Amino acid sequence: MPFNTKQNKSICILPWIHKYRSVGGHESPCCIAENFQNETMQDIRTQMLSDKKPKVCDICYKSESNGGWSRRLEETTKWISKHGAPDIDKPKIQYLDIRFDPTCNMKCKTCNPGSSTLWQKEKGVHYPVNQDSYEEFSKIDKTNLKQVYLAGGEPTFIKKYLDFLNDLYECNPECEVVINSNLKSLSNEWKNVFVKFKNLSLICSCDATDQLGTYIRYPLNWETFEKNVQFAVKNVNHFEFNMVCSNLNTHKIFETCNWMSKYTKNIGLEILSKPEIFSAKSVPKNFRQVYIESIQKLLKFPVSIHKYAKFRNNINYLIKLYSQDNYDSNLHANLFEEIKEQDSHRNLKLKDVDSFLYNWIK
Repeated sequence: MPFNTKQNKSICILPWIHKYRSVGGHESPCCIAENFQNETMQDIRTQMLSDKKPKVCDICYKSESNGGWSRRLEETTKWISKHGAPDIDKPKIQYLDIRFDPTCNMKCKTCNPGSSTLWQKEKGVHYPVNQDSYEEFSKIDKTNLKQVYLAGGEPTFIKKYLDFLNDLYECNPECEVVINSNLKSLSNEWKNVFVKFKNLSLICSCDATDQLGTYIRYPLNWETFEKNVQFAVKNVNHFEFNMVCSNLNTHKIFETCNWMSKYTKNIGLEILSKPEIFSAKSVPKNFRQVYIESIQKLLKFPVSIHKYAKFRNNINYLIKLYSQDNYDSNLHANLFEEIKEQDSHRNLKLKDVDSFLYNWIK
């Protein structure tokens, strides 16, 4: 079997079933891989079938060497268990992730203008809807699709996504729909979509609770957000949280996961690597123990079975990152300037939100 990941240490299901395109129009095997340069998807397939690791997919292979988990392993196992192996000689798009619209109702601390219109407004730049990507997205044969992944911008703020899902429901209501949302606001139209698709998963982005959560994912209204979480938990087929771990929230990682566990055991962690100023390298050594102690509280934290491997892998890797002697004073200085610049445009200031962060960043 060509997709046996134990026999073939390079193979991944995605090049045979998946189409990914970023808001900027860049293509790659998936949303975490490097962009294609001179290679094609067929080149990736040929390398993988020969058990050769494509360079653009290094992030998965490195993740496996660090802790045994990777998206390659997860996606391949999950897809085959649900749908079986695809025809290696006749690949077709069954899993769609084409992003074309940066429209967003938030300007998260670690995001950028390319993925948020609010960020664009703050920086005085403009990136329009990628019409080429939208054309490709709109022409996809919806009847062939088995999974659709919608991210942004903010999906629930993008009208074309809503139109697409309503059309998809008419011709392919069994298709699995995965929406990555900040849940800042939910219109009745989107609530109806959540309810009518019986195979809809919602990944809710949440990086911290209450005021710190609002500061990082600005301008979140915490009370409204929690009400939207409650609605989603009750009405979607599958609900999970995703936390992007940076030096702005990892010192509160236990408190955040503890709050999340009130609603679900499906808790995912991502480790932010870019922008690098928000990484562990910016944190002075004498402040890192606070991070490590919070992370260590999660070593035996109960999460769902399908999140367990990645969760444990990333907890151990976070401890490793904050235990390393890799402090970079230039990154620290650049972080201070970035926070100062961002705070000058927003009502919430770091000194009023989190004294621990303010003490070491200033």
